[in-house]
Amino acid sequence: MQWAATDQFGNLYMGESGAKTLAELRPDLESLVDELCARTPDPVRISVDIDYAEMNGPDPEQVSHVLLVPGLEAFHSDQAPAAILAEIAEAVNQICAERGIDRITVELA
Repeated sequence: MQWAATDQFGNLYMGESGAKTLAELRPDLESLVDELCARTPDPVRISVDIDYAEMNGPDPEQVSHVLLVPGLEAFHSDQAPAAILAEIAEAVNQICAERGIDRITVELA
């Protein structure tokens, strides 16, 4: 995943995923988790916005990273946003468990 600063100060970074499935999204989620944990020692909240096809963190009020996922809604077109969120949260929880991280939550924006 390539993260690009949107300004000269490095306050906001954008990345775009080409994932078409949740399995393809996993490396991008790993990168997002790593970036957010490096950015702050505080608890991290990843917000998932199905309508805008993006995820952000480390806090909805103080976003430093935005992951654009143009294919997000198409992952499971037959599922409600809450079901898609649950699958993304499970993937993030697995990544966190593998890395020994216990300070990330995932929520619907």
